[in-house]
Amino acid sequence: MKNKIVDVVFKKFQSYSFIIFLALILGAFFVLAQLSKDDKDKPAGTNVTTTTEPINQTNDLVEDEVFKLPLAEGNYDIARDIYCTNATKEEQIAAIIQVDNTFFLNSGVNYTIDKETDFNVLASLTGKVTEVRQDSLHGYIVEVEHLYGIKTVYKSLDTVTVVIGDEIEQGDIIGKAGSNSFDSESGIHVHFEVLNGTTKLNPNELIGTKINEFDNE
Repeated sequence: MKNKIVDVVFKKFQSYSFIIFLALILGAFFVLAQLSKDDKDKPAGTNVTTTTEPINQTNDLVEDEVFKLPLAEGNYDIARDIYCTNATKEEQIAAIIQVDNTFFLNSGVNYTIDKETDFNVLASLTGKVTEVRQDSLHGYIVEVEHLYGIKTVYKSLDTVTVVIGDEIEQGDIIGKAGSNSFDSESGIHVHFEVLNGTTKLNPNELIGTKINEFDNE
């Protein structure tokens, strides 16, 4: 009698085990079907991973951008020009800065309105902010990287409105122009530099030219 009871219980357990197993299989199929449906509902190109690539860096509009002045179009002046070896002697002398007993060749262009009026400093090109720092001689300094290894540098800023990692568009406000102790004769200005790798370029020759001219691929 005892063996009969055990046999019946064992058979019922086997029956229930099969039902539980079947339920688990059906549940798994349901979960997989739901996941597949969610993937199909995603927009094309959706990716959950993040990227550090600057926005718009492959956009045709960005590749066709032309270098612009680092301030609003209109009345402006050059407080001190870049030092050029092919400039006249007078122009070269004017591009030399004396700090105490040391002389420096101006490596960019100092743009101003009238040496007394502050103004917004604007991004010359679309890019990514890679450096923001304050210097005791030059004031605030902002560096922005662009396509094809081009970098723009903005010095003599009184205030800044960007931080490292910001992806900015051409014409965005970077900060306010100010004066500095490195070149007090330039008054309120922005010192603007353009680099291709480590080579410093003449901004005067770049304004109005397309950045894709530096595409060496």
